[in-house]
Amino acid sequence: MSRSLLALAAVLGGAGLLVTSCATSNAERVNPAPVGEQPTPMVIAAASPSPAAEPPPSPVPEPASCTAFVKPGVLKRSAVVRVVEAGIGRWLAGGAEVERKIAKSHFQGWEIRRLYSGDPCYAAVDLRPLDVVIRVNGKPIEKPEQAFEVLSSLRAASELVVDFLRDGQPQKLTLQIADE
Repeated sequence: MSRSLLALAAVLGGAGLLVTSCATSNAERVNPAPVGEQPTPMVIAAASPSPAAEPPPSPVPEPASCTAFVKPGVLKRSAVVRVVEAGIGRWLAGGAEVERKIAKSHFQGWEIRRLYSGDPCYAAVDLRPLDVVIRVNGKPIEKPEQAFEVLSSLRAASELVVDFLRDGQPQKLTLQIADE
């Protein structure tokens, strides 16, 4: 079950939706006053654009920025809690793809296939495709109940520690979690 890798989700901050609306009303006059002689309508020809005129350039959108970190290497607790509350399914659907890695007939870990490419928060985290996550905060995440336990513990954890293999060599990623 690839969903078990959700414990890594703590490195991602969430995003909200902005919905705006506008309402107008027209007041109707019951008995409008007579206006007398009506003016002759004036017709003004619309100017046609000259062939050399180009539309104004579109504004260049500002690059997305990450707000999940207090500073490099230190996650905001609120960002971690948002991911924990969203759950495993939401995190995976948002841009994570992992696959069970079996070595010598035994579960080795979760191989990262894709991890939020283009997300500036993940760009700041040293995990990449083909890395194999073996433990999070010292605990295995092979079974769903293990992953849920690790994920839930992140709500109050002081750090996020991801043990993984890169090219077969053990690596460790440690991110502090701070109350902002």
